[in-house]
Amino acid sequence: MNNKKLFFGFVLLLGLLSFASAFQKTNFSGNWTLDKLKSFSNPAGLEQSATITHTGDQIKFDTKLKTTRGGEQAVVETYTLDGKETEFKPAAPPNATGKRTASWLPNGRGVLIRDEISVDGKVVATTTRKWTLATDGKSFTVDYFTDNANGSFESKRIFNKVE
Repeated sequence: MNNKKLFFGFVLLLGLLSFASAFQKTNFSGNWTLDKLKSFSNPAGLEQSATITHTGDQIKFDTKLKTTRGGEQAVVETYTLDGKETEFKPAAPPNATGKRTASWLPNGRGVLIRDEISVDGKVVATTTRKWTLATDGKSFTVDYFTDNANGSFESKRIFNKVE
């Protein structure tokens, strides 16, 4: 009888451990490079690399972008995944202001970042980014959804981990 209780206790413990690990939040930390062949609807000649530092609910996204049209630029953004609205300074237009919310997707399987850009108090653009990590951790996808005066657009950037 004691062996049965011990066996069922062990099985229950294994089940609880696997259940808990199934709900661990995704971690995007690492060095990444854009996979141009799998990505779509991005600026002509886009090249992008990124270093991501992800600790708890804080992500630092340090990226370098190069396009045929706009040259090369470095962008560093920080996201706090608490769902609270924060202000940020958009790169363009020069007199714009921005509001950002960033939060976890259900079960911590990715993140959702929403930017709202205003000029003179009027919203001129919104961009929503959904980040998801592949189950093997070797690539991650950023789905972009943008609405502005020119219409609504969707693009996708897939990054491969640099080992």
